[in-house]
Amino acid sequence: MLLLAGLLVACQQAPSPPSPPPAPQNGYGATERAFVELAIATDEQALKLLELTDSAELKQNRNIELTELRKLLDGPYVNNHAGHDMPGMPTDAEIQLASTNPDALKQFVRAHLTESLEVLKSAGPAITHPPTAEVVKLMERHRTAELAAG
Repeated sequence: MLLLAGLLVACQQAPSPPSPPPAPQNGYGATERAFVELAIATDEQALKLLELTDSAELKQNRNIELTELRKLLDGPYVNNHAGHDMPGMPTDAEIQLASTNPDALKQFVRAHLTESLEVLKSAGPAITHPPTAEVVKLMERHRTAELAAG
């Protein structure tokens, strides 16, 4: 009787929710995918700003990054960040202003470099997929050198 009562009580309890899938061990997972999508959106938007500059190096570095980032995608790319105002990603309004104001252009380029470097530094430790981690390091080297060059 006690066994039956125990089974009835157990059956009436809500089942425990399924445990989340384990984090990938050196695999391409949700964190890496989110980083890659954000970095592509940021670099694509930054290129619009950088086209207004005389710096071939800045434009070349973003194109190199975009090539490497796209290689990491595990499915079709969808820009989930279009129109967002996020650190390191110039907005359309900023790009428009920069196209007519050299001081604004300089300010927005510096903001892109500084803010995107901070994003990279914060994202880096969460990336466990070695190829993605290498792209993060490449991007950090680019931003560091670009900021040092002024």
